[in-house]
Amino acid sequence: MTAPSLECEVLVVGAGPAGSAVAASLAARGRDVLLVESRAHPRAKACAEYASPRIVEELRLLGVADDAWKADALPLAGMRVIRGDDAVDIRYRDESGPRFAWGLERTRFDATLAAHAVASGARLMEHTSFVDVRWSGGQDGIGGRVERATVRAPEGKRGVRCRWLIGADGARSRVTQAISVEGGAGVLRRLGLVAHYEGLPALVESGEMHVGPGWYVGLAPLAGNRLNVGMALPLNGDKRPAEERFAAAIEGIPAVAARLRGRKRLTPIIGASPIGHRVRRAAGRGWMLIGDAAGFIDPFTGEGIYRALRSARAAAEALGELDEDATKRYLAARRHAFAAKDALTWLVQGMLASPPLMGYALRRLASRPETAARLGSALGDCRPASDALSPLFLAQVLRP
Repeated sequence: MTAPSLECEVLVVGAGPAGSAVAASLAARGRDVLLVESRAHPRAKACAEYASPRIVEELRLLGVADDAWKADALPLAGMRVIRGDDAVDIRYRDESGPRFAWGLERTRFDATLAAHAVASGARLMEHTSFVDVRWSGGQDGIGGRVERATVRAPEGKRGVRCRWLIGADGARSRVTQAISVEGGAGVLRRLGLVAHYEGLPALVESGEMHVGPGWYVGLAPLAGNRLNVGMALPLNGDKRPAEERFAAAIEGIPAVAARLRGRKRLTPIIGASPIGHRVRRAAGRGWMLIGDAAGFIDPFTGEGIYRALRSARAAAEALGELDEDATKRYLAARRHAFAAKDALTWLVQGMLASPPLMGYALRRLASRPETAARLGSALGDCRPASDALSPLFLAQVLRP
């Protein structure tokens, strides 16, 4: 069954932080925005639920009041990275002083942002999934231009005429696949598993990231005396059920097993596979990709929510009058915002891939607190990531 067609200036696929943010921003500028979400809020999301400090500025620029989201958030001093007997505290500081990261329960946070998008003037259609897109002047998003999209709503398939299509539907983006810009090999792809546990009295002011032999487990405190237990496991053909792999990963890192012994698991285990992907291009004629849909390396550094909000702002600012030059403006804005941070994230990934090197770096950072503070602030988006990529800084981390 095909239902009547829809029309809008901008079709946004995915009502997570990136999609809701760009929809709110564009609608506030007077644009006719249709935001579609395959599920309905509130909905569970496989996420480490640890956000870097700079989300505060992005939410304020978006017009989201502090009390609209902070009531369900927990301020955190930072994250302690642990590998065996080696550990270092990652803290954040900018020119005004120390900054907090945030433990965010995504169920509530995402629902808050979607409601803000609607309040800003966007139309939200839930239980509505993206199906495909038709092109004019080409066969895909590289050579053609968006002519018409198709979505599947509860009443049936519906065509959507739009001037711009924005894919904000995550690391397994159907929009990315339809545009044919999925990248090839070269990205570390892992299985992500997440569950909530009872909170730990010893973990209320900061989180912990435990690095194991080939995987890692994060413990992120949340409001309401809860603890997010998230892990990234290798995609190595292991066919065991998620419950077994989750339990084995916890027991495989003695410090994590000790932390969780006697703690009750409060939610089912949910997963995402694979985490980590890349795209060949993040924008073209009449389309843009934002958030994880535009490429995602790994959640270890904990900036995914900030990156979603920042890329949404870049897209909204670039679109301006919805003219042809929006693509160039957006791609330039992405390079400026993310190029150095991507390089720093790859550096961290290289250390994760070499456990002895990771242990060595943690020992060096623990003995050099100023260097650790500089790295933490770069990872937390409180200072330019390029500050942690200079030869002098790398020598401070790696020299004996």
